[in-house]
Amino acid sequence: MQAKTSNRTCSATRAIRCFSCLLWLGCSLLSLGAGAVLPQQVTYCVDPDWLPYEAIVDGRHVGISADYIRYLQRQTGIEFVLLPTESWSQTLTVLQQGECQLTPMLNHSSEREQYLVFSDVYFRSPNVLVSLREQPFLQSLDNIGERSLAVPEGYRLLEYLAMHYPKIPIVLVQSEADGLTAVASGRADLFIGSLYSINALIQQQALYQMKIAGWVGLEDELRLGVITELESIIPVLEQALAELSDAERIQIYRKWTQIEIIDQTNYRLIWQVTAAALGIILLLLLWNYRSSYFNRKLQEKNQQLKQTQARLEQAVNKLQFLSSHDPLTKAYNRNHFDQSMQKQRRQPNSDDAFSLIVLDIDHFKQINDQHGHLVGDQVLQELASELMQQVRDGDQVTRWGGEEFVILCQKTSLSEAKVLAGRIRHSISQQLFAGSVQLSCSFGLAEQGAKEPLMACFERADKALYQAKAEGRDRICLAKSSVAALT
Repeated sequence: MQAKTSNRTCSATRAIRCFSCLLWLGCSLLSLGAGAVLPQQVTYCVDPDWLPYEAIVDGRHVGISADYIRYLQRQTGIEFVLLPTESWSQTLTVLQQGECQLTPMLNHSSEREQYLVFSDVYFRSPNVLVSLREQPFLQSLDNIGERSLAVPEGYRLLEYLAMHYPKIPIVLVQSEADGLTAVASGRADLFIGSLYSINALIQQQALYQMKIAGWVGLEDELRLGVITELESIIPVLEQALAELSDAERIQIYRKWTQIEIIDQTNYRLIWQVTAAALGIILLLLLWNYRSSYFNRKLQEKNQQLKQTQARLEQAVNKLQFLSSHDPLTKAYNRNHFDQSMQKQRRQPNSDDAFSLIVLDIDHFKQINDQHGHLVGDQVLQELASELMQQVRDGDQVTRWGGEEFVILCQKTSLSEAKVLAGRIRHSISQQLFAGSVQLSCSFGLAEQGAKEPLMACFERADKALYQAKAEGRDRICLAKSSVAALT
């Protein structure tokens, strides 16, 4: 009797399990037929200190990824709610624990793939090496040797270095700002990070004793990352990103790579003038334009509007200028130089020679120490003005960083560039700069070889500059030809 009862109980249990399986299978088929349902709300987290890409300022999400999040919210109808964190390491931790469901801008790695699903790449950025100015140009990770390298905790770069460069001494830091500080204080020889964020930090913290010391082959390929439970929203987010035009992407990039020119007061003034103009138009319609009082007010507001439009046009022109020029010296900036490097290539059998002049102020640190940084800035401004007066039409003067400048000489052979450098050197020696400072500069020259990338030509000119400094400064040194450099 007990055996029969036990058999009946087992049969009932099996029946319940079978029914549950059938019910789950039916629900799965229904969900596949009807399509995945998007969540109404998604919690996301970011790197709190990674401008211009993303950051948390006064509890608000700002940066490039913030504009992309706002765009995705408009396109998909999903409400994205920020979960603030204190560091990138904490952001990765809450993602692993499922407290945060999405992060908008990170690189793919095999370790992160264990708890995240990634979208396609939607933003790319080069990685670079940064060192103090007296360090040589290393070009790549292969030439680091025994130098120590600062890397932020939680960065995908750690996994890459462990796999491909396990012998490089690593110094872990909390953020990119901490990494630059480690190099400035001597805790590390080099720092590796994103070009755009490093440029912003050097400008903000006035770390002009630093320079770009090399280019890292690994490029930041930034994507959306969501926890595996929300994998179904990836196609929806990718579709929304695909509909974002190139003009809108460029607008977001320019907005956050020129942070210093954002002026909220201008936007507030626009809203004030617009609201006032609408109010006046409404009153004029109600009173049928019969009141001289309202006519007088209309004329005043029209004048204000014209003044506002003139100021906006000036702001737009300033934005266009600052996107390609150094704000202190008004020479071209490194972004403009990088674009020139990508486009400029000497064609074989062409008579159009192209040369680079790299110059550096001798003992500039002593000027800052003896006269102060204000005089130092004035000296840089006056030198840049002198360089732009001495060069010819078609030549480009770029402030490479700190007290170093680069002159791109179109249709110029190495001998012609030497004549130009000599004229500049003589002109500098004949005048006094701010604070009665008399300058001297060291020069490195190189002519671009056939099919030689401009970056390789720059490296040869930079080596010639260091040779000029090593030989006593205040002199001009010519780089070896591109063929000799290869051999």
